[in-house]
Amino acid sequence: MQPKLEKKFTALNSELKRVLKKTDALDDSALHRKPDGAWSPVQILYHLLLSEKGTVGYLNKKLDGNQSIPNSGLGAKLRAFVLRKALRNHGKKFRAPSMVANIPEQPDYTEVKTEYLKVRDEMREALEKFDEKMIGQAYFKHPRAGRLNILQTVDFLQDHLERHAAQIEERTQDV
Repeated sequence: MQPKLEKKFTALNSELKRVLKKTDALDDSALHRKPDGAWSPVQILYHLLLSEKGTVGYLNKKLDGNQSIPNSGLGAKLRAFVLRKALRNHGKKFRAPSMVANIPEQPDYTEVKTEYLKVRDEMREALEKFDEKMIGQAYFKHPRAGRLNILQTVDFLQDHLERHAAQIEERTQDV
């Protein structure tokens, strides 16, 4: 894996391990507690799983295709910056895109965790395919921010995970 990408992927995995350590310590009641109709901790994990699974699927489709991939350029840099700022503003709420918003009422934590870890392995395999030239190309299309290069994509996944990790933390403070 390219060194810059490896560093970002390692940080992403560290954050997931931290979140899973927290959720592993919760009992079933805490995992499924929904404050004021908001998502429960396990529903948040399910949403994160869907998001990363979709990202990996999209990347694999682009990596396996023969189409030309444009360079990311200044526009992508600006869009990625705005996306990062928005995700780091924990006071602002966003409606999840429909493709990652269909969350079951009571997902099974063990199944979600198992599938999430499998998706992370698939992500590693996809990221290992990126060479130096491909790093600057816009391989991913974020539903709101548009085309991003792979480094910007992993930054998005990191910020997205951290945002939702804070929600899990907030909903389980007293546990």
